[in-house]
Parts: sequence; C-alpha cells; structure tokens
Amino acid sequence: MTPSSGPWEREVRRFVLSGLVFVLFLAIASLVALRMTTRWAVAQMENRLAAEARAVATSVEASGDLVSGLTTDAGVVRLVKEFAPLQVALFDERGTLRRSVTWLPDAARVPDSLPPEEAPLGPRARVTRGSEGSAPVLVVAVPLVSSRGVLRTLYDATPLVAAERMVRILTVVVPAGVALLVALAVPFLRRFTRPIDALARTARSADALVPSGPRAGGEPIAAVAVFARTIEELRARTSELEALRRREQQRADALAVTSETLIRSHPGGLLVLGPGGELAEANPPALAALGLGREDLGAPAAERLAEWPVLARAVEAALRGEPTLGADAAGGNATGARLLAVTAVPVADRDGRHLGGLVFLEDRTAVRRLERELSFRRELAALGEMSAGIAHEFRNATAAILGYARLAGAADDAEARARHLGRIRAEAEHVARVTGDFLLFARPERLQIARVSLAPLVEEVLAEGRATCPGAAFAAEGDFPEVEADAALLRRALVNLVRNAAEAAGDGGRVAVRGEPGGDGGVVLVVEDSGPGVAPEAAEKLFVPFASTKEGGTGLGLSLVAKIAALHGGSVAASRSAALGGAAFRLVLPPPTPARP
Repeated sequence: MTPSSGPWEREVRRFVLSGLVFVLFLAIASLVALRMTTRWAVAQMENRLAAEARAVATSVEASGDLVSGLTTDAGVVRLVKEFAPLQVALFDERGTLRRSVTWLPDAARVPDSLPPEEAPLGPRARVTRGSEGSAPVLVVAVPLVSSRGVLRTLYDATPLVAAERMVRILTVVVPAGVALLVALAVPFLRRFTRPIDALARTARSADALVPSGPRAGGEPIAAVAVFARTIEELRARTSELEALRRREQQRADALAVTSETLIRSHPGGLLVLGPGGELAEANPPALAALGLGREDLGAPAAERLAEWPVLARAVEAALRGEPTLGADAAGGNATGARLLAVTAVPVADRDGRHLGGLVFLEDRTAVRRLERELSFRRELAALGEMSAGIAHEFRNATAAILGYARLAGAADDAEARARHLGRIRAEAEHVARVTGDFLLFARPERLQIARVSLAPLVEEVLAEGRATCPGAAFAAEGDFPEVEADAALLRRALVNLVRNAAEAAGDGGRVAVRGEPGGDGGVVLVVEDSGPGVAPEAAEKLFVPFASTKEGGTGLGLSLVAKIAALHGGSVAASRSAALGGAAFRLVLPPPTPARP
C-alpha cells in the first residue's frame, strides 16, 4: 500500500468504529422504546377488553332481567357476537353461577363459582391473567350495580402473551447480536477496509478519466470524481429508461380509460375476470344483480359467486378457454329470486396467452315474471273456454236426453219407444266420450317413455283408418325410424289426425302419412289429406279445446294432439298440403336423448 493510503485507512477505521458504537446506541434505544411501546399496547388492550366487558354488563342491566337477558336480549347478543369472547357468565353476589352464554367456544368450561382471585375488589372492573387448559386467557370481572352480581368475561390472551414473549426474546437477542457484531467487526476491521483501499487504488489508476481539478483531500476526492462520472452516465441511462417508461405508461393509461369506459357504458351486467380467476372489474348493473360491492373486486370469483352455481361454472369454463352462451342462472331467496342470462367468454392476446374472461349478464327476472303472468292469464282464458265448451256440450246432451225421455214415456208403440231409447243411449255415449276426452286433456300425464318403432305403429293406425273409413285411400310414405315416446299417447295423436284427415277427404279421397327427418335430429310425421283444407277463420282456434267445425265433433281431438306433442317436447302445426291439396298437419318429435356412458 502506498504511504498516502495510511491516513485514509485510519480515517475509515475511526468511521467504522464510530458507526458500530452508534448502531449499539440505536439498538439499545430501540429496545427500550419497544418494551415501553409493548407495555403501553398491552395496557391499552386490557383497557379495551375491560370496556367491552363493561358495555356487555351495562346492556345486561338495561335488559331488565339479568338472568334471561344475558342470552335472550338482542342488544346483549349483538355485543357478545361483536366482541367474540371465549366465555360470558353471570354470577350472583355469593359467586354462584346463574347463567352463561352456551354458544361461545369455551362455554363448557365456565366454573360453577367465581374464583376469589378474579372477584372485583370495588365498583371497578378487575382484569386478571390466567390459563384455560394450555391457552393463556384474560379474565374481566365487572360488578353489576343493580344486583351486586358479577359479569365474568373471558378473552383469548394469546396475542398479549406472544407480544410479551417476543419482547423478552428481543431483550436478549438484540444486545447479544450487537455485541457479536462488535466482536466480529473489531478483529476483522482491516479486512473490511481492504475493499475501500482497492477502491482508492482504482480511483488513482483512473486519473485519465477524471477531469483535471484541485486535488485537495487526496484519494477521497479522486474516488468521488470517478463515482460522479459513473453516476452521471447512469443518470443519462436512467433518463432514457424513464422516458420509455412514461410512454408505455401513457399507452397503458389510455387503454385503461378505454376499457373502463366500455365497462361503465355497457347497459347490462359485465364482469371482468383476471387470469388467476379473480374479479378484476365489474360495472354497477352486475354488482347490483349479484348483490356484490366494490370491496369484492380482487377476490376469487368462485368464492364470491358461490350462491350462483350456474354462473360459477360458466366462469370456470371461461377460465379454461370454453365459452358459455345464454345459460340461465337463478339466485336469491324465494322472495328476491333473480334470473340472469349468462354469457361467459375467454379472453386471450394475439399470441394466445390467457388474459382472463368476460361475463355478460342480462337480468331476465322481469321478463320471466311477465311470461308467468301471461301464461297464467292464458291458462285462465283456456279454462274459461273449456268450461264454456263442456257446459255447452252437457246442456245440449241433457236437453236431448230429456226430450227423448219424454217422447219415450209418451209413446205407446214399442218400436218408437225403442227408437227414442236408442237416441238417449247415443247422447249418453256422446257425453261419455266428451268427458273422457276432457279428462285426458285436463289431467297431468305421466309419460311412459320407451323406444317406439314408428313403421308398425303407422301401419296399425292406417289399418284402423281403413276399417272405419273404407271409402278413403290410405298410404304411408317416407322413413319411419325409432323414437323415444309414449307409445299409447303417440298412437292416440296419430289416430285423431288420421281420423280427421279421412273425414275431411270423404269417400274417394286420399290420406297419406309421411315420415321426414327433423332439422335437429328429430322426426316429423306429416298427415295430409285431399279434402278442402283448413278454413282461414278456423285456423286461429284450430287447437283450442271445444272449437270444432264438424257436426257432432267434441272439439278436443286436435287439442289432445297438441298436448301430447307438448308432453313429448315437440309441437304440431297445420298448413296446406302441396301434394294432395288439402290440410297437412306436421307433428314434430324431438331427437332421442343420447345414452349416458
């Protein structure tokens, strides 16, 4: 080492030693301050717990009945739940247990009598330390003015004991650490100064890079000059990086403003999911529909949407990269239930990296309520029409039966009497048929779903049609695959359609049943005839109960067909037959349910 480096080394030694002494002073001062602060914090916590116990005691006395008010008074129960003690018990003036709050964690350990060391010595609350099993506790005993009893409240003192234990540990560890530091620093001080000496030598060797100037101060000035040049270079590079950062920040801010504007302007509910599944952002309609607040943002979506299972599953699917379109999600209780239409889509950047997801919510609660009201009114209207129709049928049949009964009673000829009785029987059979059709239409049906082969079923119905209407020509066309249906009800629907078609076609007419594939994998059965077709004035009430254009018809045949189609998840509609020129009824059956693996 050069002779000029001696003073510099000694100066560094003195500086390091002074620093160690100052560190020791700071450590001792910090330790003293920590002990005083901990004692103050412990005292404050004990005062707070005592204040909580006094508040519960005051509320118990204000309830009017000390014993029952401890567990039944709403104000007392609210305070106990808010303060969350381990035990709350009421003792009389002799120290005997009168009542305790049984739903607290340590309610089973309440003593039968108040320990003497916990009893208050005067009108003020007494705070004592103890243990409950292996856990430290803090007991607050508050005297009750009105009954001279004592309200004993037990709190968990683990945090207080832990803080005091930590202070004791630091009282030993900090001085020992500082002493060890000093003991290590003094013998190895020269080793600590070697890097400084090397730095000084480096500064001397870099004189060509340092601008010429006064050399007062020796090596420290040379080292500082080198460092100053280095710092200037770093400052220039830092300025360039800061300019780049500001440009990127401005771009990010512009994108954030655009995104926030889009979210806020969306008329429906909108949730933004982060890549980790958290709720990154939500607009006010979404928060209102889901019952959330701004404080829920940033929390896991699965946790906050647990009351909406369909919505939670849609969120999970979007985070996996699978979209959900138009799913119905119901939530809330019976009085405040909401129905939301959920569309969840994943979001990725141009490189395919997953960025999260978007969830669009449409509140359909009001729409569904209006649909239910409309359906209820339609049912009432249909019930009124059915009631009027069946009353009309019964009135006509009753009048005819009474008329023929009078004629049969007044007739002297046995043949005339038999003829009148036959008319009465025919009217009674008509009433029975109307009643049977009405019961089949009105009562709820339980479908006996099974695999049904349409080909033999259609042939059986056509054979029945040939037997009842021999003057008409019947034919089956197209493909008739197997379907999942109730065979008896499906046969009833086809019989009604074929019978109506045969009656419309008349003698010499044609009736055809054609099988066609449905657009969604189902089956369409088309029953056509060569009759006059459906009159425009009758088309509107074609499937309304008791609306019949045939003489002697009950008006329930096509209504039964529509109900059977609806029970199977299908539909029925009437149109003009392009092939035969008459009416064409299309009975649509849904596709079979796929078998579960």
